[in-house]
Parts: sequence; structure tokens; C-alpha cells
Amino acid sequence: MQPGSPKEFLINTLADKHIYHLFGLDETDNQNSGSLIQAYYSQENRVLYLVLTSVCDNRQLLRACESLSTSIGHSEAHEFWKGADKQHCLALLYLFSLCHVLLLVHPTCCFDVTYDRLFRAVDALRQKALPLLRAAIKDSNISKEWKVNCRPCPPRLLFVFQMNGTLRSCGGNGSDPSGGNADKPKKHSPRRRLQHALEDQIYRIFRKSRVLTNQSSNCLFTVPANQAFVYVVPGPEEDPVAAVLGQLRSNCALRENDTNTSVSGPRRYQQMRHSARHPSFNVESSSLSGGQLVDCSLKEFLWQHVELVLTKKGFDDSVGRNPQPSHFELPTYSKWAQVAYRLHQVMIANTDEESAELSVKVQSQLKVLEGFLDADAKFSENRCQKALPLAHSTYQSNLPHNYTTTVHKNQLTQALRVYSQHARGVAFQRYALQLHEDCYKFWSNGHQLCEERSLTDQHCVHKFHLLPQPGKASITTIQNKLLL
Repeated sequence: MQPGSPKEFLINTLADKHIYHLFGLDETDNQNSGSLIQAYYSQENRVLYLVLTSVCDNRQLLRACESLSTSIGHSEAHEFWKGADKQHCLALLYLFSLCHVLLLVHPTCCFDVTYDRLFRAVDALRQKALPLLRAAIKDSNISKEWKVNCRPCPPRLLFVFQMNGTLRSCGGNGSDPSGGNADKPKKHSPRRRLQHALEDQIYRIFRKSRVLTNQSSNCLFTVPANQAFVYVVPGPEEDPVAAVLGQLRSNCALRENDTNTSVSGPRRYQQMRHSARHPSFNVESSSLSGGQLVDCSLKEFLWQHVELVLTKKGFDDSVGRNPQPSHFELPTYSKWAQVAYRLHQVMIANTDEESAELSVKVQSQLKVLEGFLDADAKFSENRCQKALPLAHSTYQSNLPHNYTTTVHKNQLTQALRVYSQHARGVAFQRYALQLHEDCYKFWSNGHQLCEERSLTDQHCVHKFHLLPQPGKASITTIQNKLLL
């Protein structure tokens, strides 16, 4: 786990400035566990960076865990994380409604298929909240297409993966990690081939789930058809501490194997040379074979997409037989800031009285996310609903028509035991309380036995009834008077 956010490190690399703190916490950083959007404008490149930090990042995740009490229940913790996921989706929708290009930074070089479910959830939320967002920006000085679609263009989503030890474990001469012919020179480096493989995998997954369709204007985001949209950041060089420890281990092993007789001559030279040799498995430091293309930098990868925005050419990412052109607008900073402020008040801040009603309505639309993000609760609901009838039948088995409190408690204990054998998840406690209520209603609805004892200490054999109290007439006496 890196001490600093990889996203902040990438922004520092792109801007070639120390903008965000990589170690420790910034004084201007928020101290809660919610989502945070930081902005930086690069005047030289005319690019505005928005950095989203949420519970999916290390720093905010640690704060969220610290904010949870140790005595909190399982269902309460689940509600907390579910609320954090919903706010994360709302912050993502905010970025998808304002940005032209988005970078998704993943800490490994393997694609996480849960992104597919996340983007389908954000897309469903966008469709529900679109009329409310239109009402929020209807008075802004922007084009009609922007007001209708609530975004300047269908944004491009680019993927940035972090290199891990997978490629560094292969040969250093650009050999094929998939087990191909190592002697045959490759046109692309292993990292470039990994990028191509990830692009194919991501495109197939999103096309199959219909996150990506032929018409880019109908999608939450687009990916280019003739440009790279995946970049793998090369891993760090060999850790100096690990190198020193490895050298120490090798020297200690050599000293243990030494004998009293000292080795001299060529043999001693070979041993010392062998002990000081440290093979490097870093792909980036290896010499490229002849004819192999040089990998581009992160800024070169990003700038081929940024140039299309700055030159107002736009994105033509629709495919198929009849591709429809999508709208594109590069606003001035004042127009963009006006729209960004209004959307922020409606979707995130909720501090403006004029947009308070719209903000409440947007928050109410978050229910659509439960079907996508709350798979655990859905599973728990199904299990508990199936276990509840079994518990009811266990409670009602071998019961007399009228029974005492002791029998009721014993049968309820048996029912709870059967229920706990089948029920699972966050809905366990809620359905257990429902089982208590259902069993009590069944017992109190004409099945209670009178528990008053006679002079001989025997139970009453009749069902629950009211007894005459001193100074008051009994129910039987009142009924007889009414009949007369």
C-alpha cells in the first residue's frame, strides 16, 4: 500500500510540479471519510485537472474505518459502506457531467470486472437524475446540446494501470511472458503488448454488458477506436533496502560455507564475482532488441486525447454502419465554472437554498443504485425470506390450541435455531425481529392459555380471559344485564 495516492503522483508527473502532497496529509485536505474533489489548473497547458478521492482510495478508506465504532453492528456497518458507495457514484456522475477526458487509475495491471457493475450503476443513476440536472443548468449560458445532455460531450475514459511484479519476473530482453519464442525479436515491448491485451479485454467486457454501444451519445463514456486508451505505468526500480538485505543474505550464506582453507587464485575471483552479481528483472531497464518500438510516456499518451479537445476537433467514437456524430463543446472557464458550481450544489454540496429542492430529489434517486451495488443485501434478503417460513412452521409444530408463556418461549427458541441455520447476511437481525413479532401475534391471537392458578395451584384450563376485579362487575354480569 503506497503512502501517497497514485493519482496525485500522476498529476505531479503530468504537470511537472509538486502540486499534491504524496506523504502525509495536506492541511487543506478534508478530515472526514467522504468524497473529495480537488482542482488544479495548468495555465501553460490550458488543462484543468479534477482529482476525486473517495473510499476507494487508501487515505479515505483508512479514515472511514477509523470513524466506525468497534461496537457497531453488522447491519449498521453495511449501511455505512452502502451510503459511502452511493456518494462515490454521485461524485463519479459529477465528473462524467463536466470532464472531456477521464483517467481511471488502478493499482495493479489486471482489470477489475467490478468496474462494469459500477459504470452500469452510474449510467442508471444518470438516466434517473437527467431531468433534475437539466433543471439545474437551464439558465446557464451554454449551448442547447449541453443543456439537453447535461455534459459538454460524451467523455473519453482512459485507463492507467500500475505495473506489478508480473512482467518484472520475466526475462529482461523483451521476451514474451506468455511463453512464446524468446529468440524471435518482438516489435513491441512486453508492456506495450500488455496494454493491447488490456484494451481488447476492456472493450469486449463493456460491449457485452452494453456499457459501450455503437452510438457514443447514448453511452456514459466512450473509448477511442483508433487510439490507445490503456497505459501501464512502469513499476519502480529495485528497492534499495531490499537490495542491501539481499546482498547481506548472500554474504552471510557465503561466510557460512567458507572453510578454514582460504581459496586463492581464479576460484576465489569466481566466487566473489558470483556473490556480487545481482540479476535485474526490471523490464524498463533492459536493452531493447533491434526494431522494437519505444514505449511512450504518460504525458504523450494523454496528450494525444487532450489535443483533440484543445483544438476543438472533438471525439468521433461512434461505430457501426450509421454512426451518429456526437455533440462537442469547449467552453470558456467562466461558463464551465458556472455549470460546475450549479451541479455541485445539486449533487454534492447542498448549501444553496435555491437548489435545495433539486438536491433532495437527486438524493432520492440514489435508490436505483441498490440493485447494482448492494448484491450482499440482495443475497441476504433472499436467504432470510426463504428461512422465515421454515421458522414459522417450526414454531407452530406440535402446538396445542392454547398454551402458556413457557411453551411460547420454548417454541420461539426452536424457531430461532432453525432460522439461524439458514439465514445469512445483513438482513438477519431484521428478519429475526420479524419472526419474534409474527410468533407473538400468532400466540396472542386466540392461542394464549390463562395462566392464573387456583387454590390448589393448578393452571386454568381455559384460554386467556379477563377476571373480575374487586369493586367491579365481571364481564358475565354485564352481559346478563344487557340481555335483560
